[in-house]
Amino acid sequence: MPTYDPDDIVDELRRRAAALGGQRITIIIVGALLLTFLWSTWFTVQPEETGIVQRFGAVDRTAGPGLHFKFPDGIESVRLVPTARVLKEEFGFGTAVTVAGGRTQYAADKKGFKDVSLMLTGDLNVIDVQWIVQYRIEDPVRYLFRVRESPQTIRDIAEAVMRRVVGNRLGSDVLTVGRVAVSTEVKEEMQKILSAYETGVRLVTVELQDVTPPDTVKPAFNEVNEAR
Repeated sequence: MPTYDPDDIVDELRRRAAALGGQRITIIIVGALLLTFLWSTWFTVQPEETGIVQRFGAVDRTAGPGLHFKFPDGIESVRLVPTARVLKEEFGFGTAVTVAGGRTQYAADKKGFKDVSLMLTGDLNVIDVQWIVQYRIEDPVRYLFRVRESPQTIRDIAEAVMRRVVGNRLGSDVLTVGRVAVSTEVKEEMQKILSAYETGVRLVTVELQDVTPPDTVKPAFNEVNEAR
């Protein structure tokens, strides 16, 4: 009958335990990699979005709302674009939060806002113009890839066009009866430029929020109006 050395038995148990532990670690690693692989093969597009699927960086297809499958990360990637939402850019002011009751609070006036809103009119007066631009993304592929930094491009175009339109009008006209005409002209000119650059953007509205003289001349401006 064979005899067993207790030390040999202990060593054998240790070897088997070590081998079993190594197998468990391997299984855990493989499982984690497999889970990551499977997780990256599907994506969800919300109702207000369009998914742009890129394969090795090139646009392969678009995906509408719902659950979709793709090749794993490294082969295909997805960028979600809010094509069904109306997006907004603000000029000369900034919306901070909407508080209880539906009231909107605005960010405190800053020098950066004045750099955008102060404009020179055709009769060499300075006025403070605050406005908004609302738009939709009509073509998400063009929006992402035709121009760099599309939101900033829209802001640059809006500011340049607004300064040109205001600069061609009398200050009193912009401050009073000409506000609607200014908004209409700015929208038309902006859309021409955005379409020419194939940005994939369709303007919804351009609206002047507030047009006033600069703070330093407001008292004199009010006195003139009261004297009329």
